[in-house]
Amino acid sequence: MRAKDEAAAKAYVERLVAYRPRTVAEVRRRLAAKGFPPEVVRAALSYAEEGGLVDDALFARLYADDRLLSRPCSRKLLTRELRDRGVDDALAERAARAALPDLSEEDLARRALAARMPLWQGLSPDVARNRAAAFLLRRGFSPALARKTVDEALEEGWTSG
Repeated sequence: MRAKDEAAAKAYVERLVAYRPRTVAEVRRRLAAKGFPPEVVRAALSYAEEGGLVDDALFARLYADDRLLSRPCSRKLLTRELRDRGVDDALAERAARAALPDLSEEDLARRALAARMPLWQGLSPDVARNRAAAFLLRRGFSPALARKTVDEALEEGWTSG
């Protein structure tokens, strides 16, 4: 019975990682949720790690670069997201620091805001300022950086109110 369970668990892992890269913790949770016994979960994870199907360091690098390019956020938030996905603390911090090293936190804040600015066109400056600052705060940027970035954008005249 155990060999059958292990084969099923390995096949399940292969399907999971074919869909998108996963962390070891994600795979462990998914296998446990499927009801596989702990020894089968360990065997399947060992198989996946030895075969290169799961690699937390690679996952962290890919996730960090993709996240900062597609939906810019602070590196602090990025680190938290990686931790939430089961990446080790030190590895998460390293990946967040290494992602797009040519972009500063200010650059990331400006990029995040630029994508959303059209939503606030035509609003009064106060409403636009509040919405933009709240957006940047949700993206993990510090209040000081959010305020500075929004003020710079308003000075450039991106609202007409």
